[in-house]
Amino acid sequence: MSTTRREFVAGSAAAAAAPPAPVPAGPDALQIAARHAVVRDGPTPNFFEGMLLGNGDLGLCITARPDALGLHFGKEDAWDIRVSEDHAQHVLPFAELMKMWERASERARKAGRADATYLENSDPELLAYQQKVSSSYAKPWPRPWPCGTVWLHWDSRWVTVGRQKLSLVDGQYELQLGVAEHGKPPRQATVRCFVSRDLNHAAVECDGGAPFVSVAFYPHFEARARMPEPELSVNGLSFDSLQLCPATAPVDPVKLPGPSPDDSSIAVSGRLSPGWQGVANPPRRRVIYTRTGAAQAGFRLDISLLTPRDNPRNRETAPSEAARLSAVPFAELRKKSAASWREFWSKSAVDIADRELERIWYQNQYWLACCLKPGAVAPGLFGNWSRGSIGTAWHGDYHMNYNTQQVFWGVFSSNHVEQHLPYVDLVEKLMPMAEWNAREQFGLPGAYFPHSAYPVPSKVNPYPVPPWGYEICETPWTVQSLWWHYEYTKDVDFLKRAYKPMRAATDFLIAYAKQGSDGRYRLNPSVSPENWGLTAGHRLNRDIIIDLALTEFLLDAMLEASAVLDVDAGLRPKWKEVRENLAPYPTVKGPYGEVWADVADAPPEFVYNVPVTASPVFPAEQVGLDRRRDVLDLAKRTIATVRLEGSNDLVWQPMMRARLGMLDIDWFKREVRYCSMPNGIANDRVRQIGGRFSDGTNFDYMLEMGVWTENLSLPGVLNECMLQSAAGVIRLFPNTHGLGPAGFRSLRAKGAFLVSAAWDGKTVSGVRIESEKGGLARVVPPWPGATIAVASAGKPAAVRMNAGVAEFETKAGAVYSIVKV
Repeated sequence: MSTTRREFVAGSAAAAAAPPAPVPAGPDALQIAARHAVVRDGPTPNFFEGMLLGNGDLGLCITARPDALGLHFGKEDAWDIRVSEDHAQHVLPFAELMKMWERASERARKAGRADATYLENSDPELLAYQQKVSSSYAKPWPRPWPCGTVWLHWDSRWVTVGRQKLSLVDGQYELQLGVAEHGKPPRQATVRCFVSRDLNHAAVECDGGAPFVSVAFYPHFEARARMPEPELSVNGLSFDSLQLCPATAPVDPVKLPGPSPDDSSIAVSGRLSPGWQGVANPPRRRVIYTRTGAAQAGFRLDISLLTPRDNPRNRETAPSEAARLSAVPFAELRKKSAASWREFWSKSAVDIADRELERIWYQNQYWLACCLKPGAVAPGLFGNWSRGSIGTAWHGDYHMNYNTQQVFWGVFSSNHVEQHLPYVDLVEKLMPMAEWNAREQFGLPGAYFPHSAYPVPSKVNPYPVPPWGYEICETPWTVQSLWWHYEYTKDVDFLKRAYKPMRAATDFLIAYAKQGSDGRYRLNPSVSPENWGLTAGHRLNRDIIIDLALTEFLLDAMLEASAVLDVDAGLRPKWKEVRENLAPYPTVKGPYGEVWADVADAPPEFVYNVPVTASPVFPAEQVGLDRRRDVLDLAKRTIATVRLEGSNDLVWQPMMRARLGMLDIDWFKREVRYCSMPNGIANDRVRQIGGRFSDGTNFDYMLEMGVWTENLSLPGVLNECMLQSAAGVIRLFPNTHGLGPAGFRSLRAKGAFLVSAAWDGKTVSGVRIESEKGGLARVVPPWPGATIAVASAGKPAAVRMNAGVAEFETKAGAVYSIVKV
């Protein structure tokens, strides 16, 4: 619907008649974050009770036993980097796999199993093939490699663990110890620890007389891994550990391979304050320091942890860094780190009367900052927190069918675009493998992104296993957020960088799509994420809804991106043709009416692992409050009635509910509570049987695998309740059911707009939009039926109404206030 001259004149007149007054900048994140410190009383010996610290690369989990404080170190690029690729010789071209699939289907039909759903697990030929191509993945390597643990011991007869506090404001941990040594007056001691925001360094201090009786460092070791023995040494108050990480996997059952120029290493160096005497004990794989006399005032421990990514000479540099930084006063190091945290918190803020929701937002923003950092390696399934086997399930790798992407779902709206850069690096590093997949497996151009990948050098798809290796959705999904990055920033230079992988993914999809007799393009066969497997006759491997929706997203993006960059004009007609003629989303009629299905001919009321059936709403953004409203009822019914088993939907399900303004906040809080660990982290937890799980399933089996970084994106759900811009239209507080009064500052909207506003439970106020790049702003007035006025620097801006959306031109760097008149 076009804007009429009357609408335009009315909007302009209102703006001229009542220029809005300036509005406050918004809530202060530092002040609000201070009230959401993580606080525990008494011992917390379990890893999942521990306090989590980090700087986006180095990770630290602090546990407190009745007799010691444990510092468990991990790092994004601290990995056993060995990759076995023997399986590559067995990988068949897709055409050959299709023939094998047909033979398996025929055998199933002859056996009266025409409805078989997991042929790869039952058909002898497919099963044998699956075992061959999964053989390398079955090895214990590669995997995150814990960087070791420091234990600060005290005598539990005289020392009591009191209050623990982790400040979100500056990442500092504090532990109160009650000390009542025999024959001495009781006293208090405070242990403080932080990880430098800018350096891969941790510092510990204890005021007064430190009650520690020994300090021990244990590098990680496990015989099954067949890694070289860690090297340990002591030099006075300093100790050093070097873990060599071979690049070559062992093939001999006894011998380890020799050195390689591609080997890596993990160098850990510590330095204690005076009053300690240490010794290395390689047979026991530990360094132990004991006190040389009475308790020393001003205890200090500095730990530097470096890999070759930090410095090619990490073995030599780590000791010098630990020594250098140990000479800098603790308070000064902390002050520098706190300044970087202040910069982080300055980017955006929320102020929510419901303190539980506010806590979810601030604590998860903090943890995201602990595991995301420009220049660092993108986190795998469990980030940079590890100990022993914690964080090693599925190799702790990247899963490209939602787990890896979900970490980044809220970083744009939270105005932390910089946190997306590790993912961009990951996509670029996956390009050679993705191109190999397309060329060698499919015989097609472009790039087909793998289901699993590692943050270590590898040449071939590590898991080309049916059905996981054949989820077509993973290719457009992998590059999706590259387009989001541009949409939220309008950074053309970034788009030039992102265009290559986006174009490669598009080339593959266009080549893979086949046009049927009905004129529709289909991406068949394919596999719905973690549902059905290879089915007889491709019965449930056709018209996968998430394949279709994400391909629509990518083709829309490519049509616009190529125009912005003025490239590939000759390819646009084909892209447009395929986009406009993709197969329709599959539907099924169930007890509650017609709903979307994940695949054509899917049964109604199936129990899914994730809400894939409503993927056109999110992540694909093809249906929403401002797009394709003709199917909004269908979308809402699908979301309201989908059955989910609960193990992987904690963020995805409420995210799509919020997108349609139908999220019940009380329900959301209950779901987060159900999945929350003692330290506040929300992990994955099963909710119901009927899908992959049965009555014999341990509903907690995923909880203690590691820190599921995917769920740290919970702030994105709350952002969507307060600000949406999925279709380039800004909506303020579109989901307030159970929200209560709330406000936000500098959340980011598509179009490179930073938005601030408040909601008092009844109405919106304080609307402020900063335009970073200029261009047209489109805003749904948050006051139904009212006329709005827009002004910048006290001067009215011309506003036109277009189908209920206020539109006005903006200038780069200008700030606009919006009020009703």
